Amino acid sequence: MNRNLDLGTLRSFVAVADTGGMTSAANRLHLTQSTVSMQIKRLEEGMGLSLLDRNNGRGIRPTAEGEQLLGYARSMLEMNDEVWGRLTAPKFEGSLSLGVPGDIIRPHTPNILRQFNRDFPRVKVKLTTAGSLDLITGVERGQQDLVLTTEVFTEGEKLPANAERLAVEQLLWTGAVGGRAWLARPLPLAFVRWCVFRQPTISALEQAGISWFDAVDSESHEPTSVTTAADFAVRAEMPSFDYPGLEAIDHRGELPPLPKCSINLYVTEGPNRKLAQELAVYVRRAFRG
Repeated sequence: MNRNLDLGTLRSFVAVADTGGMTSAANRLHLTQSTVSMQIKRLEEGMGLSLLDRNNGRGIRPTAEGEQLLGYARSMLEMNDEVWGRLTAPKFEGSLSLGVPGDIIRPHTPNILRQFNRDFPRVKVKLTTAGSLDLITGVERGQQDLVLTTEVFTEGEKLPANAERLAVEQLLWTGAVGGRAWLARPLPLAFVRWCVFRQPTISALEQAGISWFDAVDSESHEPTSVTTAADFAVRAEMPSFDYPGLEAIDHRGELPPLPKCSINLYVTEGPNRKLAQELAVYVRRAFRG
């Protein structure tokens, strides 16, 4: 006899596994805690398995059997959401231009584009990488519909009406894994020419009396990443974005503290605004977890 898994129950199971609690899962799904608890109970009784460990002192965690189900559940829910997205989404058509600085194109942009294309298959998205100032200018001139920027954060600073702050992060000194370039004087730096972090980093070094020089002259992030990973230079980076071969430098106070950086979202005020706002939903979701 065929037996069917309920997708709503699986969604609750995944939410509990992700959040570590019934109440947190209920809040995420806009359900009551008792509803989620009852769904999980029925799922465990129906399968004859204990799927969640409630007594490990670290919140609710999947059991070995629960881990197996979790992988299947994620796949089933993703397929379900893709079907609904493709068949029932508003019939938006057209094209959008999305601008992202090279230093934050990973890790979120691929998932943003994949999920948006799943739900809005008739919309074409053109991706542009450029410096934050150029991207802001592009929005102002109607050349970009939606852009992300990295900007030095100033407490109390107000953004334009068409912009919002997605995150604020403390910049870190980064270098090659186990590297020693940060000990060199003058200090070798690896920044693209238009990087907004470059001038604040230089100012921090000069205030600390540390000499420096540009070890890279490029408009692309790839040469700066390669140079840094080769232990030829160091650079300032946001902690949420990882690059192979790089790590935060444990400089023990021998390098000056760096300023905070904000990741901002700008949306066009032109005729494409409604469609751009749809894409903005996916961007917010990615950056705010």
